[in-house]
Amino acid sequence: MADPFWEQRPEHMPLGKLVRCAGTVISRHFQRVVAEHSLTPTSIGVLGALAQTGGLSHRALADRMLLTPATLTPVLDALEQAGEVRRDRDPQDRRVVRLHLTELGQLRLGAVAGVVLAAFRERMPRPAPRDEKIIRAYLLDVMAALSDDAGGPDKLSDKKETA
Repeated sequence: MADPFWEQRPEHMPLGKLVRCAGTVISRHFQRVVAEHSLTPTSIGVLGALAQTGGLSHRALADRMLLTPATLTPVLDALEQAGEVRRDRDPQDRRVVRLHLTELGQLRLGAVAGVVLAAFRERMPRPAPRDEKIIRAYLLDVMAALSDDAGGPDKLSDKKETA
């Protein structure tokens, strides 16, 4: 096959494939780093998101993390069982479940977040500042162009929760 999409050498891959492959390598590295602390990338993401936002609904948290609510449920179950996340019914709409970080969850995040970020960044090369602006702009363009694949542009924004 002469199509460059099937190229296996990174230096010859089309840029879109190279971005995907780099994302996979980054994800695997992050997964190994957080696993050393008995977490998953999703569980540390949940703890971090709840620390920043407070009581999000299940759906809003899933949207923020670019996941489906069903995918997030077992992670929330495990964090709740560990006493790190609490589920409460919304007093204004009893159909909505709000998720809150518990004191134990705050302690867990505080204990591992810095260590995880340092270990992750230890191996991540830093681009030159001018290159970082170009790379960031390109990746944001990619995300905006393909956001319909992720469930729509709303999933890529930091807009306020409505549910």
